[in-house]
Amino acid sequence: MAVHKYSAFLKVIELGSISKAADELGYTQSAVSRMIADLENEWGLMLLKRSRAGLALSSDGIEMLPYVRALCEKYREMQDQANAIHGLETGFIRIGSCSSVSTQWLPKILKEFEKLYPHIDFRLENMEYSDTEDALLAGEIDCGFITAPCSPELDFSFLHRDRILAVLPPEHELAAAEKYPLERLSTERFIKLRDEANSEVKEFAMLIALLKAPLNTFCDVNDDYSIMAMVESGLGVSVLTELVTERMPFNIVLKEFDVPQHRDIGIAVRRGLRPSPATERFVQVVKDCFKDGKFVI
Repeated sequence: MAVHKYSAFLKVIELGSISKAADELGYTQSAVSRMIADLENEWGLMLLKRSRAGLALSSDGIEMLPYVRALCEKYREMQDQANAIHGLETGFIRIGSCSSVSTQWLPKILKEFEKLYPHIDFRLENMEYSDTEDALLAGEIDCGFITAPCSPELDFSFLHRDRILAVLPPEHELAAAEKYPLERLSTERFIKLRDEANSEVKEFAMLIALLKAPLNTFCDVNDDYSIMAMVESGLGVSVLTELVTERMPFNIVLKEFDVPQHRDIGIAVRRGLRPSPATERFVQVVKDCFKDGKFVI
């Protein structure tokens, strides 16, 4: 069917490689190349161009991409609706999730979901919250875990309020204190994630700008585990969300700030487009796993 050509085109763009797309789709490399060539011949356009980084969209491809995405999305909705009419609990869901949600919540959520709907398949895309929002708006995923506030084009359902906490070594002089003074951060050696704009504590980056003095950054690291290990060793203090630190094997002290900080996490779908029956079922299961802002399974 022609829709397979469109799906192959999207997969090549996603992976930047015909061979990788063929492996994931279960086709031969020559078959995928032929599908792309058929589309180019059918439309009289050059859709792809080659570079040192791999394959990329041509200017014609950029123009056609949103139409191809919309067609594939409608085809999948049609298949899901046909299954729903027949009463078949089948379908496919693309889920966007950051690492902390994937680690702390999703295993139990998916286990609960599979009990109810064993024939619905899913694909998990690990990405940061901002990337998840962009992927939802682009139609690249069906639902995703994001933080509020979000785009008005998304339908956001609140799940949990996640505290943003100071992370201290066990021997810190405020380890036994009730709260950690926010302004004290400027006086400490600070360990931070390398890219705050895309990290899970991006909300805190804006608050840092309000401090009376700049942070004394000891080092930048790439992941939360490295932060906790360095703080445990007494190299400095840091800031992480409570969800990130759950069930982590580090001897660290977590303190709420004297000016409490938090982020609101929820699950979102695109507004104005009815989700597929499979996506609707998944979102409902996710909501049922929370009560009064607490994860209850």
